[in-house]
Amino acid sequence: MEEHRFERAGTRLFYRRWPGPKERTLVMFHGLASNGTRWREFAESAQARCDWQILCPDLRGHGHSSCRGRLTAREWMEDLIGLLDRVGCEQAVVGGHCLGANLALRLALTHPDRVRALVLVEPMLPAALRGGLRYLRPVRWALPGLAWPIRALNALGLHRRELPVLDLTELDRASRRAVDAHGDPRAMLARYARPNKDMAYMPVAMYLQALYQVLRDVGPIERIQAPALALLSGGALLADPTISGRLLQAMPRVRVERVDALHWIPTEHPEAMTRLVVEFLDSLDLG
Repeated sequence: MEEHRFERAGTRLFYRRWPGPKERTLVMFHGLASNGTRWREFAESAQARCDWQILCPDLRGHGHSSCRGRLTAREWMEDLIGLLDRVGCEQAVVGGHCLGANLALRLALTHPDRVRALVLVEPMLPAALRGGLRYLRPVRWALPGLAWPIRALNALGLHRRELPVLDLTELDRASRRAVDAHGDPRAMLARYARPNKDMAYMPVAMYLQALYQVLRDVGPIERIQAPALALLSGGALLADPTISGRLLQAMPRVRVERVDALHWIPTEHPEAMTRLVVEFLDSLDLG
């Protein structure tokens, strides 16, 4: 595994790379308040089974790609195209978890020429949202407004000087041990989906703007022609898998699989996820 940085639009962006042939490139995006370590276990396991280059960036505003400015889906899209250009990849399989899956869908809509296929792990489609996200969605428009005065204070130098970068590989392993000890998958909830803990690892203004992007409509996914694998959590903690599956079927070349998880499929069932993704990659016609 290699670690790299590159500059774009005033921010030093960070990504991890598992080398392989550039014509077989898989890019995996993490979710809200996460970072690229989310995919370390997956990348190491997948590379042992298939000969692919795997790229796992820290999205702008997250992890080692920290910034404090304006954050929109357009910035993320341009960052990701910049990453593909940097590694000399014309077309890649693009995927992600949660927010990352939504970004993969957006990239397929805005830059279909750069997306060979999609790997969607628990995408957050607005009509399928449950719990707090469902109730927050009607007031989502307020989130960028709340971020604006915080950004102004940050510009004046009022902000935390150091933000730790969470090692999600170790957190995931600890969470699985807790689940095994308690015999209940909900034992991991104290470690995830807690905004106060999430904001310990990223600027508050970035969190609010990124949360807004989770709650936005993705776009007309029925226009996406790329083949896609969608993995949905049967536990329905943050999204209803039945509704998500029905919505995703609008894509003409999608395969939907359900995994017995609350929401964090890469954490709860990494082996099953890796097997399904590698099978999907092997099925692609790369001619």
